Amino acid sequence: MGGWARQKLTGKGYGLIRYAYGRFFYFIKHIHNKWTAYINLKKSLVLEGDSKIGIHHSALLTIKNSKIIVHNGVLKIGTDFGYFDGGIYDPQKDSCRIALTNSVLEIYGNVSLYPGAIIHATDARVTIKNNTIVNGGSQIIARKSVEIGEECLLAHGVLIRDNDGHDLSTTEEQENAGGFKDVVVGNHCWFGQRSMVLKGVTVEDNVVIAAGAVVAKSVKANCVVAGVPAKVIKEGVTWKA
Repeated sequence: MGGWARQKLTGKGYGLIRYAYGRFFYFIKHIHNKWTAYINLKKSLVLEGDSKIGIHHSALLTIKNSKIIVHNGVLKIGTDFGYFDGGIYDPQKDSCRIALTNSVLEIYGNVSLYPGAIIHATDARVTIKNNTIVNGGSQIIARKSVEIGEECLLAHGVLIRDNDGHDLSTTEEQENAGGFKDVVVGNHCWFGQRSMVLKGVTVEDNVVIAAGAVVAKSVKANCVVAGVPAKVIKEGVTWKA
């Protein structure tokens, strides 16, 4: 910056000029950041077939060396409303957040991430399939692989993660062993409010996970599980939204 401009910005008696310069440079920086984010996002999106993506302006996307791939469907990020307990998540106030580092978010068919939903993946792949809805407050945290099938419903505040978050071992030989294990969810599964699914779990088709349940072991099809840790309380069930 030239000496004259520096003097105008820092010298006494030039408050209005200093303010104008500050706003001008803020505007330039804002436009630069928006344009850079747009270019990076465009490079990171792969829309196959007749696919579309809708991203609410309040959504927060951080994509580093990663891809969002949509196969023959529509991915909605924060554009639908999500209801819970008579309340509502509002796209004007609640932001979807997607943070991908060296990862892939792969969508098959139509998927909606409601305002307030979070997907965080590092060196991982997250797959979500047709007609699945992720409500606000729910989190998918991946360090290896999380796959969610078709027609699944994640209620408010659900947590699905394929890792412990920190290393935990009882001997040196066990250190770092089994820290990341795939999570696989079948089709037509219902996750109750604030339920949790931990690493290494496979949830087969048509499973209902009760509110507040912590699922640490795999679940067979057509069951209801509840409790901490979750256990089967009913078998041979069906459900519909």
